[in-house]
Amino acid sequence: MKQASYASLAAGTYRLARGIRIAGDYAVCEYPLRAVRLNETTRQLLSLCHKGRTHEELAAQINLPIKRIEALCKQLYWKGLLDAGPYTLPATWPEVSIIIPTHNRANQLERCLRSLLALEYPASRLEVIVVDDGSTDGTGTLLQQLAPVFSDRGSRLRVVHHTERLGVATSRNSGAELAQSELLAYIDSDCVASPCWLAELVPAFQDAAIGAVGGMIRAYERKSMLGRYEDVRSSLFMGARPQQVQPEGPIPYLSTANLLVRRELWKQIGGFGRLTFGEDVDFCRRLLASGSRILYLPLGTVYHDYRTSMKAFLQIHAAYASSEATLLRRHPDERRILVLPPEQAMFAGLVLGGIWAFLLAIFRTGFNTVIYRLLFILAILLTLSGTRNRVKQVRARRLPIGPLTLLRAILRGHLAYTYHLCRHLTRYYTLPLLTAGLLLPPLILLVAIMCGIVIGVDYARLRPQMGLGRYALCSLLDDCAYEVGVLLGCIKQRTWKPLVPVIRRKNPTAGSL
Repeated sequence: MKQASYASLAAGTYRLARGIRIAGDYAVCEYPLRAVRLNETTRQLLSLCHKGRTHEELAAQINLPIKRIEALCKQLYWKGLLDAGPYTLPATWPEVSIIIPTHNRANQLERCLRSLLALEYPASRLEVIVVDDGSTDGTGTLLQQLAPVFSDRGSRLRVVHHTERLGVATSRNSGAELAQSELLAYIDSDCVASPCWLAELVPAFQDAAIGAVGGMIRAYERKSMLGRYEDVRSSLFMGARPQQVQPEGPIPYLSTANLLVRRELWKQIGGFGRLTFGEDVDFCRRLLASGSRILYLPLGTVYHDYRTSMKAFLQIHAAYASSEATLLRRHPDERRILVLPPEQAMFAGLVLGGIWAFLLAIFRTGFNTVIYRLLFILAILLTLSGTRNRVKQVRARRLPIGPLTLLRAILRGHLAYTYHLCRHLTRYYTLPLLTAGLLLPPLILLVAIMCGIVIGVDYARLRPQMGLGRYALCSLLDDCAYEVGVLLGCIKQRTWKPLVPVIRRKNPTAGSL
């Protein structure tokens, strides 16, 4: 059955997640491969959810109280077995304090504030707090002019003035201290909110377990090469699928350019740390450690005005990367992890080595096919051997998974691991490897292979509105600037730990098959 997109689900409905099938007493996900044993109630509930169902419909057919169905659907959603439609609209919209830190951005701030005037949210439930962090341009005059405009619309524009520049993290805390609403909504002064920004994100707070919610961030300017690149490859773009934020998950944090948080939780964890960069990462880590959940929804879009001159692009990416060492000082247990599971790592080594040997044979010694053919054959045999071992495990546990399903899942997993390994290495070590290549030229070819795999997969996956050559150039510049930033951060903090990952043999998020 073809699954509809998340956005097409009606509000308050649940549907069997994409790639999940019910086989007897198990829910089977083909990628990543896993089989979840079901009790009779959960099996019956999932079987009814091949199309969108509401709590009321499920309760009537299973004959259980609605509250029990709601709790069960939430559990299955967090386990990835159900997709959920948008939250139903609250009976009463909660009050929201929108906090905007700014410094010498009068023109961009005006654009941001005028986008807030167009929000599809009850104006009487909003207060906008601008924290003027020691601006010396026309910011003060602009705020005086716009204050009556907000008043005429039924909302409030409040201003906090810093006599000197204290930094964006302190500014966010200053705004929160003045706020009177139960929800804090953070947006940056160089951003533009879509009309449905708050209306699409606020309903998620009807779930008491949710402490913070972030929405999609896209590029405001997409005419330039760097603008189109940032639109799909920026660290602020979290993708098109709703996900739970987890320290070791696909989304480990959310940006404060588009973040809503409960004010009580902000107060409980002590607000934002006084960091120049990375304060949003630090905040999310502490919020998760408090036991709260953070949810990313591909809704409530905010458009970010990225730096699109080459100099500014390189500087800002290096600056972001420099925060790794600072964050590691504050969170010493949050070391970067390089997972090297024996089977997947060997497969990746054989494939990369095979491609490397093939290209070396072409460029240096002619078409000597023995080495690279042997490496590719060994990669195939390794995959078949892994499949055979897992078939034995599946049959011993009597799981409803066939050999072809296992083979597809294992091959897909091995190829995905190869990509992620290349991504990890090129993100942190492109420049050192290229430098070493001056002494050992074949290394340059290996770096080109790994970069080619990453760039090719990302280009096909993200579909940027630009040619492959330009995308490749932007990606290489991005990685090189990031590596310089990490190095500078290490020097400043006098630690090399951000450059040296912790090696693990097993991925903690991997399944048991």
